[in-house]
Amino acid sequence: MPIQVTQTPYEAVLLTIRSDKSFAEVTQAIEARLQRCSIPTLKEFVENGDRAGFEAYVDGAAKPTGFSIFWDFEQGSAMRLAGIPVESKFYLVGNAVTARGLFEFSGAAGLGAPVRVCVSRREGEPTRIDLDQVTAFFSKFPELAPSRVPQVLDERIVKILQEAAA
Repeated sequence: MPIQVTQTPYEAVLLTIRSDKSFAEVTQAIEARLQRCSIPTLKEFVENGDRAGFEAYVDGAAKPTGFSIFWDFEQGSAMRLAGIPVESKFYLVGNAVTARGLFEFSGAAGLGAPVRVCVSRREGEPTRIDLDQVTAFFSKFPELAPSRVPQVLDERIVKILQEAAA
């Protein structure tokens, strides 16, 4: 079978939460609410075939919110080095066990799970938190329609971010 490329138009929705807090205050508040989930630790459980250990680790790393930070990248310093006056930090946020409710319908769920979150502040502007609305993002995958996970992610992750911004 030759390769096949398709284009699927969809309507994206950008959620932006603005805050009067400083960039540092918002990122610290997010990191205080979300523990870090160690990818090497997850990998070790997978390599050892330890599903119970994997699930227990994810559950512990997701307390108390149900979600963890899988990865972050402070990209603002590189931009400032180039003369762009911006603070910016990118996070991947999610729950590896909850994500099963997406992957059971499509392996392409990895395109949006974990959820991408960007906190930024340009000089003279308020701090902002931006993310794709998860339900809108996953609407481009018809096979994910039966999954309740996108709605859960929208409700719970946005609430955590609003609390961090308040």
